[in-house]
Amino acid sequence: MTERIVVGVTDAAASRRAVDWAAQRAAQMGAVLVLIAVTKDAEDSEAVSAGDILLEAETARLSVAIADADLVVEAHAEHGDAVDVMVEASRDAALLVLGDPHPGHHWGDHGRRISTAAHCAVAVVPDVDVEGRSGVVVGIDGSEVTEAAVAFAAAEAVRRGERLVAVAAWSPVLVGDGVMSGVPGFDYVEPIDLQEPTELMVERALAAVREAFPDLTIETQVQSGDPAPLLQTVASNAALLVVGTHGRGPLARFFIGSVSDAVLTHAVTPTIAVR
Repeated sequence: MTERIVVGVTDAAASRRAVDWAAQRAAQMGAVLVLIAVTKDAEDSEAVSAGDILLEAETARLSVAIADADLVVEAHAEHGDAVDVMVEASRDAALLVLGDPHPGHHWGDHGRRISTAAHCAVAVVPDVDVEGRSGVVVGIDGSEVTEAAVAFAAAEAVRRGERLVAVAAWSPVLVGDGVMSGVPGFDYVEPIDLQEPTELMVERALAAVREAFPDLTIETQVQSGDPAPLLQTVASNAALLVVGTHGRGPLARFFIGSVSDAVLTHAVTPTIAVR
């Protein structure tokens, strides 16, 4: 069955960037590109017409931009709630693509809700020029979806002929033995350095990939701190960032929150959330 890459289309610049990114990916992978524009009211004929006009313009633009590509494009003007429409469209899609959902831009809070509820992987494409960037960055946090994220990222790196960069962050854990002798009211605490356990966790997550793709160049970055800013910093010069969504692993309390929402909301490069 031919894969389908679904893109939410609006009149925003971020949307055009997302359509171009998705079209290039679809052409490379032999997938069908599905463009969807959503209007709120089924009774509003002007709104529905505006959706049709927008899709016609995007289809025409693509026919010029990728004239040499063998690409099948479908365009659908839908009506209803944008979140419901896009989540339903994700049921038979390999990938759902949105423009940058930063509040005040393209999808706003809708983007966050769509990313959470979608049935497939979700790509968020920011309105930035990524020409000349290379490398695929993957976040590793010990959750149950890390394996899927790493496998997806590795396959992308191999397909692109680029390096894979595995990133993990940890936060020191403070432990103590009660009140300090002779100093009432003060607890003795000592931070535990989790650099080595986190490095071991990363290597375990990469073991299957190293075996499957022995020629793949893999780099690792493990640091103490907040994982979201670390991922954004590393990915700022990369072609793609991959993160897992949902669930936390046995080392959950050693990591600072869920990073997927943060890196999707403030995407610095095309970012794919894998389930």
